[in-house]
Amino acid sequence: MNDKYVDHLIQSYLDNCLTPEEQARFSEIMLESEAARLRFWAIAEIHGLASQATDSLVHSGLNAFCNQDELVTLRDKSKPVESSATYYLGRQSSFALLSGLVLGVLISVFTWPVRGMPQKPVVTNIAMESFESTSSPPEVVGLTNRSDVWGGDFSEITAAQQEVEPADGKQMLQILRADYFGKPEPDASYCGDLYRLVDLRSMRHKFTKDGTFIHASALFNMSPQPSREEFRHSIRLMALTSDVISNPVQFDALMVEEYASAMARQNLKLDNDPQTWELGDCELRLPADTDFVLIHIGITYGHSEDSIRRITFPGQFVDDIQITLSSNPE
Repeated sequence: MNDKYVDHLIQSYLDNCLTPEEQARFSEIMLESEAARLRFWAIAEIHGLASQATDSLVHSGLNAFCNQDELVTLRDKSKPVESSATYYLGRQSSFALLSGLVLGVLISVFTWPVRGMPQKPVVTNIAMESFESTSSPPEVVGLTNRSDVWGGDFSEITAAQQEVEPADGKQMLQILRADYFGKPEPDASYCGDLYRLVDLRSMRHKFTKDGTFIHASALFNMSPQPSREEFRHSIRLMALTSDVISNPVQFDALMVEEYASAMARQNLKLDNDPQTWELGDCELRLPADTDFVLIHIGITYGHSEDSIRRITFPGQFVDDIQITLSSNPE
């Protein structure tokens, strides 16, 4: 989905000028995409809904709960709209600073009954990894059926090097090789893999009929490389049942995608600028029978037949991995 098109729909919605066709498309996007819903709230904040809500408090007689000084303070907390990438990097919206009363007015009194504004999804943080709290890299075991641990190919946690600074803090993960201890036929490998199996069985109560989504994001970077060498970064999400996890034939790095109940993938080319961290992010709507989700983060050489490929990686890095579960309120 084109980010500019989504922003156009959101702005038109907030200005109450969607065409019937755009209204249908807007509703579809808000239902299906957590990223779009988060973007909606970021833009809605700046569009003046917080200010409108405080005005509504005054005009509706609800201002007995807060004084005029507080209302002025709330209005002054608006900030310029951030880009999509910056929004995900920061993940700190000034809208969260609004009082619970004003947010409640936004949800239940001021806007929803009148215009059907999409309700903010309920978000649960599953994992946040910036490699700051540990010096131990992910387990070098390839794909593991142990849940809630990082595993994969050879990697190491490192400080700034090769002109690359960590995206946040003082450490980041460097992908070193496209193999692990005991990997069959490693010489043909050219994909450096990082896996995490997320057990969702204890979170089934968070699943809703209106949609439950898992979202994973990570930042990628690399040191300057020869222009003829291409590298790519990817995020893949797979919804799995317990039967697949317990079957070693099915739960195999080369086969598991065939047995997934649902799958989503993003695969993009890495730029050659060590000063910029590139955001990868992927979202998957979960089937009702999902027990586990496999998170697969990768760095690979180019896919074309004439691409240069090696089993080692000269300077490719990952940082700030974030995994969340979100459900639309019923």
